Amino acid sequence: MKTIAIILTLPILILSFSNCGGATTVGSKMSFEQNPPFKIAEAYYQNWVAGVKEGGSGTNVHITFSEIDPNVVIQNIYFKKQILEAKGNVNEPKQFVGYLKNEQQRDIIMDSDPIKEAQNTPSKTFPFELENNQAVVEYWFSGKKNYYKIINLSQKEMIPYPQANPNSHE
Repeated sequence: MKTIAIILTLPILILSFSNCGGATTVGSKMSFEQNPPFKIAEAYYQNWVAGVKEGGSGTNVHITFSEIDPNVVIQNIYFKKQILEAKGNVNEPKQFVGYLKNEQQRDIIMDSDPIKEAQNTPSKTFPFELENNQAVVEYWFSGKKNYYKIINLSQKEMIPYPQANPNSHE
């Protein structure tokens, strides 16, 4: 009876250990495309601040392509440890913007009740080591997800949005 239990348990243990190692190597295989199916004309980021107290602040990442294969689908922009959805513009099909809004620091809930602690949002692991002036473009091409690293984003002057006009009665 013990022999049967050992024979049945051993393969399960071996498979469980082999899966642990495989999961870490898959995540670290993100390599950057050296010859993407596009050319970037301009890439920059621009900080902004709202004119009202609760309006917040953030950063917009702008990427304009001079050439882009029609089969390329721009997905996300990785910037400052954040993953931003790349938003396109129907009128300007070669321009994409990622919007990063600075969130207010939320308090972390520490409680003996695990249901209350479950309300905490876990921090996501960021897959790239980037400098402050670097970003990564995630895109789909020929049915495959690819990554292209922009190594020198320029920074444009901050946009201070004006405060709402207290005299307007619309």
